[in-house]
This record gives sequence, C-alpha cells and structure tokens, in this order.
Amino acid sequence: MAMRLLLVVGMIFLVISCGKRQGQVGVLPEAGGEQVVPFEVWFPDGRGHHKGSKRPLVLLSHGSGGEYANHSWLISALSANGFIVAALNHPLNTTRNNTDQGVISVWRRPAHISALLDHLLADERWADLIDQKQIGAAGFSSGGYTVLALAGAIYKPELMNAYCAGEGGADCELATDSGDVDFENASSSYLDERITSVFAMAPAVGPAITRESLAKIDLPVLIMAAMDDELVNPDLGAADYAKAIPGAELVMLPSGGHFIFLECNIVTRIVDRFNHELDLCGTQFNIDRAATREIVSDRAVSFFKKNISPDGR
Repeated sequence: MAMRLLLVVGMIFLVISCGKRQGQVGVLPEAGGEQVVPFEVWFPDGRGHHKGSKRPLVLLSHGSGGEYANHSWLISALSANGFIVAALNHPLNTTRNNTDQGVISVWRRPAHISALLDHLLADERWADLIDQKQIGAAGFSSGGYTVLALAGAIYKPELMNAYCAGEGGADCELATDSGDVDFENASSSYLDERITSVFAMAPAVGPAITRESLAKIDLPVLIMAAMDDELVNPDLGAADYAKAIPGAELVMLPSGGHFIFLECNIVTRIVDRFNHELDLCGTQFNIDRAATREIVSDRAVSFFKKNISPDGR
C-alpha cells in the first residue's frame, strides 16, 4: 500500500509540476557525490535579464520529505520583487523518494545547496545574471537547518541522540533506522561564505546544534515559526537558534502549526488522507493559511531587500 501511494503521489506531483513550471529547469549530475538532482531557477521577469543586468539570488531548501514546489508561494513573492530564486530537491529526502537515511543525514543537505550555487555560477546562462555579492538562502524545517548550516551551524549526532533518548519530540519519530547512515562528516562545517543572509522557517534539529557554532554566525538571520508547532518544539528550535545567534531576528506566528509554511495542493491532501500522523494541510488549525503565508512572504521579501538589495546596492 505504501509503495502504491508513493507511485500515485509521484505521478500526480509530476503532472502538477509540469503544468506549473515557469522557471528554467536543470539537473546537477552530482550533489555531494550522490544521485542526479533536479533544480529550477526563476527570474524576476519570468525569462531572465539581458547580460549585464545582474540580480540578487535566493537559494531555497525544502523540508524533510518535501519538494521545492511546496514553497511556490515564497518563490513567487521573491521573484516578483526582483530576486532570482533557485531550488533543488534534496536526494533521498523528497516526497517521491524519502528514506530514513535521507531524513537522518541532514548534514548532507548544505553541500547540495553549495553544489547548486557552484553550478549556477559556472554556467554563463545563470552566472551572467546573478550578482555574486548578493546571495541569500531560505529554508523550511530541515531546510531551515540547512541554510543555518550554510551560515556556520554545526550538527552533532551525539547531541541529537541525547535529545531523542531524553525528552525527545515528534521530530524524533520521523526516522528510526540509522543502519545505512554514514556519520563520518556529520559534524563538519558547511559554512559557505558566498551566502550573506539567511531566512529560516521552523528550523529543525536545534538540540543537535552546538551553541559555539551558532555564536560565531555573523550574518543577518531571520527566523520564523508558529507558537503551536506540533512537530518541532519552537522553544528548542526557532527560539533557541535565535537566542544563540548574535543579532538574529525572531518572529513567532500566533498559530498555524509546523506546516503553515507549506502550500496545500492535491499532493499534500493525498498524503494527509493516507498518513494521519502528519497534518500537511493544517486542518487542525483554524487559521487563514494563505493570509499567514502572505505575512511570511512579506517579511522574507523585506528581509532580503534590506540585506541583498534587488538593485544590487
């Protein structure tokens, strides 16, 4: 039944994706030494600019078990306000291919984003359009951790193990089989100095991040989360990250839960129907999801306008 559901979801997602694409699509032959990784780039005018007209870039990292299409609302808002946006699907941790290995190995994700940036800046189709001094990153949940890791946050498996063996939380139940996980580079630094500002939505794995690494982050950081997040405890996630990062701005939404940052579509509705442990469409919350995401996107646009101006200033 589970495999059949994945196939159905995958086929429907593929149809939706093909129908909604407005960016330029590509694939990374490798990202961190893994499999072929699809990515997409959106331009402010939908087609790109003439050479010499450089624009700021925002890189996007989706949540665990999701895909970048979940955040089309944010992509649209950023591109409408002068930003180039680029996103990829993290291997082994997407809607159509989600594994315990991919869920647990969050530290592999920052290298995927850096590999995407390497690729974009090495290809004249994109390099001639991107202002290399104006690069930001945005991410949700495990993607929130991902962009904070690109800013210098360092993950320690032993800290995550201690958290899950102690008070733990719903996030500890997302994956339980670590038999295929290689922890060798889990605590490496994935700092990418080309990224100069970071926006993290409901960032995950906060208890596993060293306070020392967060204290060394010296770039603008905006963190947003819902006070009633049912998956990632905001006190141990968003609030704890913000407290440890010098100058970080924290915005707490009064309600909406963890998945308020996802766009509800036919795929998420199907997943909700078969997986009762998650509530991707937020049916348990009495809130205007579209209006809340508009608040989030407005804050994100203002944050990036302040720190990576669309005019390249």
